Amino acid sequence: MRKNLLLFFLFFSAFYFSQKPIFTKAKVNAVNVYRSSAELQNSVSVSLPSGTSEVVVTNISDEIVEKSIQINTNNKDISILSAQYTSGYKSNYFENNNPNRKRIKDSIAILENLSTKINIERQTNEKTLELLDKNQGLLVGSNSSTVAQLMQLTEYYKTKRNEISIAQLDINKKYTQTILKLETLRNRLKANTEAEETFSDGVLVLRIVSGAGGNAKMDLGYLAENVFWEPFYEVKGNKLTEPLDVTFKAKVRQDTGLDWKGVKLSLINARSSRNNEAPTMNPWFLNSYKSEERETYSYSSKKDTIRSHNIEEVVMVGYGVKINENQLNVSFDPDIPYDILSNNEDHFINLKQIKLPAEYKYYTVPKYNTTAYLVADIKDFNKYNLISGGASVIFENMYVGETRINPNQTNDKMSITLGDDKKISIRKEMVNDKASEKLFSSYQEKTITYDLVVRNNKKEAINIEIRDQIPLSKDESVKIELLQSDNADLDKEKGFLLWNVKISSSETKKIRVSYKVRYPKDFSISNLN
Repeated sequence: MRKNLLLFFLFFSAFYFSQKPIFTKAKVNAVNVYRSSAELQNSVSVSLPSGTSEVVVTNISDEIVEKSIQINTNNKDISILSAQYTSGYKSNYFENNNPNRKRIKDSIAILENLSTKINIERQTNEKTLELLDKNQGLLVGSNSSTVAQLMQLTEYYKTKRNEISIAQLDINKKYTQTILKLETLRNRLKANTEAEETFSDGVLVLRIVSGAGGNAKMDLGYLAENVFWEPFYEVKGNKLTEPLDVTFKAKVRQDTGLDWKGVKLSLINARSSRNNEAPTMNPWFLNSYKSEERETYSYSSKKDTIRSHNIEEVVMVGYGVKINENQLNVSFDPDIPYDILSNNEDHFINLKQIKLPAEYKYYTVPKYNTTAYLVADIKDFNKYNLISGGASVIFENMYVGETRINPNQTNDKMSITLGDDKKISIRKEMVNDKASEKLFSSYQEKTITYDLVVRNNKKEAINIEIRDQIPLSKDESVKIELLQSDNADLDKEKGFLLWNVKISSSETKKIRVSYKVRYPKDFSISNLN
């Protein structure tokens, strides 16, 4: 019987220890950062016994997209039965793998308990002193007290109060020392926590079958949310005869619950997509309705996620960034590894620095505001692999403001607004003696005349593009006639007026615009100005 019990316990112990979970930590090696998410590529090493094991992989992001989990291994003897993410796995493993942190936390718990006990003793002594003072007053004021009793009471009060007061001094000193030690340990714990790599509470529980057992390596990849990157430019200019110095940067931030330490980054100018279904065609029906009816139609479309394999690789000298471009997007791959902490703060990465040959000009639209803007026109901008993003502008060593670089356009030139120039004065003056308003039997006629006045207060000559417009009519009974435009280029379809003017230093240019509007007598036009 005893032999059977011994065999039973040996079998039970072997079964119990065989079922004990195996802990291992995922190491983030590379991250493909999309505009609003990231694909984390991890390596996992684990020693497996033969048979079925439960492997708990720690250091998994709290922001994981569970459907995106992919696990690969080259070991043919290993089969992964299941993979489940959880953030509430109960185990002493996390404390045991950081013994220094555990010792500090244990010491803090002991000191907190000690400080509570000391504080109770302090409060007890304080109440005792209050009770002695109160009872002394009552007894001294009593008519029944004799001189001997008063002397005896006084001696007792003196001795007892002195004893408690001296003890209270020691207790206060001990309490202060305990609080100081406690604060020191808390600061040490905080410092260690800040110095350590941030790990999330998430784990991946794997059920693995191993035929022969031994060491196994696995590649683990998954998509994580709460990651963002956006392009950012720093544009510097010195003279109107020199090209622009443009530094292209990436602004990356993440709050996945774990720090990325020494990871290989790839910044992809695209949204992560898991819609791998090829598009299919359906019959195309026109939505027809009467012109007086107002209906709203919505549509949905599926994105074509088929990617081209014809990749052009460009190596940028300076920052060591490879630019991989295909038909759908561009990725920027820095050569050096980066640390991106999980603190949701911006981390700037220099991607490349380029010189953009530019044609400089001033630009103004007095109809909207009387400001002259310095604009740089960039030819052949597509070859620089620029993407839309904000930019800070520094001109002649002075910060002049923010602008935006937008290469997504159909024009043959890309314009970058560098800032406004206060040394160029612009105003719009109405010429009242050339204006008229006439009323006829069946129609009325109004003539509007004004001058666009530009003065160059700079020390050098400038080229400035001036834009204006005349009104257009949707009604055939309303006629607009341009009377004077001082040799403007007229876009008749849009009503735009354009002048390219060279103005010398301290020179004032005046451009006159006059137009006539003729419309029926019973018409009213509110926006004629």
